[in-house]
Amino acid sequence: MIINPLNITHLLVITLMPVIAFTGVHFTLHKRGGRAVQTVLLLICGFNAGLYAVYKFAQAADPNFNFVLFTNLPLHFCNINLILIPLAIYTKSRTLMAYQVYFGVPLAGLALLTVYPAFIGTHIFQFTTFVYFFYHSMLFVLPILLMSLKLFAPSFGNIWQPTLKLVGLTFIMHMVNVVFRATGLALGANYFFTFGL
Repeated sequence: MIINPLNITHLLVITLMPVIAFTGVHFTLHKRGGRAVQTVLLLICGFNAGLYAVYKFAQAADPNFNFVLFTNLPLHFCNINLILIPLAIYTKSRTLMAYQVYFGVPLAGLALLTVYPAFIGTHIFQFTTFVYFFYHSMLFVLPILLMSLKLFAPSFGNIWQPTLKLVGLTFIMHMVNVVFRATGLALGANYFFTFGL
């Protein structure tokens, strides 16, 4: 079960992981009260963030993975969402929830669809490969759960603030990339892919 872009293993993984995660959580929580839903979603977010931290330590310890600290800081869009999703759920912020629904879902989906080069040719059950797809699946599913569990209802009226947040974050990350590259801290710094894919 080797991962290659859009091969059968890749397609099965990016289909089954989100579907199983969504179905399991939605049908467990859809008849529960708001407080129980919030608590369980926060626990899932905590688990996902912890798993991401273990994943990064595993990459750093792997001699076959070219781990550079300043290109592996949690500054990519999906990494920042590991913090913003639980913050949105805890504070019940409609702006942060809208940000997750409008931008978190499509960008996590894009991360699932495009195979990160380090994982091409790896077995799906290799720890770092599996975790990469799992935590991105959860980042894809959690904002959808906000809607299906009736914690958030999207509307055109709440799209502007999240859009401004995304533009602002992209600008900040581009400046981080420029500084890291100019100072030599990380010549390949490319958070938010502002220097292209």
